[in-house]
Amino acid sequence: MSHREKIDIDYLARVEGETSIRVELARQSAIELKIFEPPRFFEGFLVGRNYDEVGDIVSRICGICPVSHMTTAIQAIEKAMGITVSQQTVILREIMVISQIVASHLVHLYMFAMPDYHSRSGFVEMLPDTPKAARRLLKMKEVMNELTGLIGGRALHPVTHLPGGFTHICPAANFSAMAKKLRNIRRDAAGVVEDIASLEFPDFHSDSEYVALDSQSHYAVNEGAIVSSRGLRISVDEYRGYFEESQVPYAFAKKSAIKGRPSFMVGALARANIKFSKLHDEAKALAGKAGVTFPCDNPFYNNLAQALEIVNGIERCIELIESNVFKDEDRHVRLHSGEGGSVTEAPRGLLYHWYRIDRQGVVEKADIVTPTSHNFLNIEKDLKKLVKENSDRKRAEIIALCEKLVRAYDPCFSCSVH
Repeated sequence: MSHREKIDIDYLARVEGETSIRVELARQSAIELKIFEPPRFFEGFLVGRNYDEVGDIVSRICGICPVSHMTTAIQAIEKAMGITVSQQTVILREIMVISQIVASHLVHLYMFAMPDYHSRSGFVEMLPDTPKAARRLLKMKEVMNELTGLIGGRALHPVTHLPGGFTHICPAANFSAMAKKLRNIRRDAAGVVEDIASLEFPDFHSDSEYVALDSQSHYAVNEGAIVSSRGLRISVDEYRGYFEESQVPYAFAKKSAIKGRPSFMVGALARANIKFSKLHDEAKALAGKAGVTFPCDNPFYNNLAQALEIVNGIERCIELIESNVFKDEDRHVRLHSGEGGSVTEAPRGLLYHWYRIDRQGVVEKADIVTPTSHNFLNIEKDLKKLVKENSDRKRAEIIALCEKLVRAYDPCFSCSVH
């Protein structure tokens, strides 16, 4: 097979984790997304651990989305053990998860994705072209990390969040000061949308099913029904009856699919396609100004959807902080056997955790399905179509397009091999 019939991208940079891409043009653009990040067996060594240790352990699956793993696990354990929480806990969890989503999007857009559109190998090499980018990124990231830490005790791997609620709530004055800092980065958030909207995304269209959590009242992140653009609407409790995982010999990550359907996409673009009407008015206005309409079937626009979620997330956090007074509460936890699952919207899309707990509060079985596992099949499908449509282009151009597409999905290969 000649070099024109085969393309090997041995290591894909500027993504979280380790993967490579193999393209065989002679076999009608056969694609393998070869995730060689070593497996870490979290599902195995969670067995035998106490219920109140799980959140702290699973937060170590990822250094970018520890809050999502912790929150999803805790909600699943609460379902299994019949633990109810206060409305204040629900609100604080939403703020904390949104703070992490915004922080993650900022890193992805400026450090991982944007260098592709400036023909630079990385963020540092791109800085002479975009001198404001670093200042905006660092300023906003600092505020969002501080918000996570305000609720969780620290920005990375929070320590106050447990089944039943939070161990400690900061004084009201701290939240007031935080709301002021959030208001001070509103203009920067709009600037992120302008930065991303100015990029020239490839003209590419994907026939994909989009899946996200949806709620009647707001842009859901921690609760709601699982909804797809092709008519699926199920409760979180029905997840295991509709979704299934499979293994392939060339990747340590599993592929997730809806039973009887080929593939689907999760993440910011899927969320915007399904619940754009629930975005904050400012985010919708900026989308109109950028000239993009949703639903959108171009996966490269996942980048712009993330930028819009940054605006939406900041506005939502301001709204929740300014309309509530938070105070310390008692946590009420009673040991009870059972099993239960939870689905949340992590930065990269649907995240599922499920646990079986015995009468002593010990984990008997665990199951985790990450956004990148949900997206695995769809990434390969889109890569195949992209290569086929551009097979007459130069080898270097095909490689650049493949890398750009995978980064647009914002995968976390470390999470995928949990």
